[in-house]
Amino acid sequence: MELSCIGVGAGPSNLSLACQIHEQIGRGALFLDRQLDFRWHPGSALDSPELQVNHLKDLVTLVNPRSAYTFVNYLYENGRLFHFLNAQFEAVLRAEFEQYLNWAFHRNPLVCGGETVREIRFEGEFRVWTDDAVRGARDLVIGTGKQPRIPSQFRGWTGRNLFHLSDLPRIHPEVWKKDVCVVGGGQLGAEVLLHLVGLPKERRPRSITWVSECENYQPIDNSPFTNELFIACSSDRLAAMSESQRKLYLRRFVLASDCISEGTLRAIYQAQYRHAFLEPSHCEITLRPGYTVSYCVNAGAGHRLSLRRGRSEVEEVTADIVILATGYENALPDFLEPMAGRLEKSDNELAIREDFSVCWDGPPERRIFVQNATLGQRGLADPNLGLLAWRARRILDSLLGRVPQANREQAGFIRPAPVDNWPHLVAEEMGSGI
Repeated sequence: MELSCIGVGAGPSNLSLACQIHEQIGRGALFLDRQLDFRWHPGSALDSPELQVNHLKDLVTLVNPRSAYTFVNYLYENGRLFHFLNAQFEAVLRAEFEQYLNWAFHRNPLVCGGETVREIRFEGEFRVWTDDAVRGARDLVIGTGKQPRIPSQFRGWTGRNLFHLSDLPRIHPEVWKKDVCVVGGGQLGAEVLLHLVGLPKERRPRSITWVSECENYQPIDNSPFTNELFIACSSDRLAAMSESQRKLYLRRFVLASDCISEGTLRAIYQAQYRHAFLEPSHCEITLRPGYTVSYCVNAGAGHRLSLRRGRSEVEEVTADIVILATGYENALPDFLEPMAGRLEKSDNELAIREDFSVCWDGPPERRIFVQNATLGQRGLADPNLGLLAWRARRILDSLLGRVPQANREQAGFIRPAPVDNWPHLVAEEMGSGI
């Protein structure tokens, strides 16, 4: 039987869509995920304990606060709403938000865990192969996330002593009395450092070197007007810009997404203070902001890294263990390889239309939607929870062939410069040497 829609992956993005379809239609769609239980960032066990966004930015609240799938309803149904209020958390704990997502994952009958998609072909309809079945669908929604980013200078060396952060739970490195180098100066790199220095004294590394390309460890900008970047009209406005204008926009507002929470920075500074003055013999912490890794070579049981600052200053670091906190990047899922030549690209992303459907050479009534894979086209809000529900609603509107639902707060408080003015800003930015 042909389904109206098959979703591949049931992470937050597709889970939001599954919840909205279930409440509005109740049938005709199926969301397949290889995991039996919802696990958020399963490869990153070191995430900070609190979310960096408001708990109202859940699966559905911002498009339907009356939904049964809201975070508040989750608290209510689990008998903890009053306790949650009395606890007076400054932000929702990540562990609790993951429990909420797992609750929605299992509550929704359109979500099917434990099914790995192996291949998708187009044969007049989309044919989806898993280990157990072959299903047909009119439309697809891909929400499988990103893959670990391994910079070229480290490729070929990944293994027991050099690995991406996403492998930490599987590898469980023994770091006691070892020299550890953490590469990557964003939130993930900061959390790795905090995790290592927070280990009991008998398990702590001998030394930790933290390398970042950024000139300083910058706090994330979470101020009200900066958060206007994460509302619907900002996403649409960015999509209307040229590619060069979008790249400039992303550079200008990098502090809104690719930096470190102020609480994490404070905890790191305090940890460095303790280890420098109160526990000087337990762990040496070396910070190397403004450095890039030129090359990495095997050195016995560990690795030797050449760090470069500018054109002349060079430093070598030998580490028993190297942890890459270098983030994630887009990659075409293996199961789409049979159709890869038919999908239009925009830089390293699949090119999308206004409704998040991919530009391809197939019939216009047969569509492939992608979620959380178009930061270059849709801006900083694309991977953020803030527009999760809105994006899913726009996809649902397209699936149902209806006019997108009006957003009462779409206009925003800031009236930005017209797009036509951006070429002047581009020239200005290039002239500044940034």
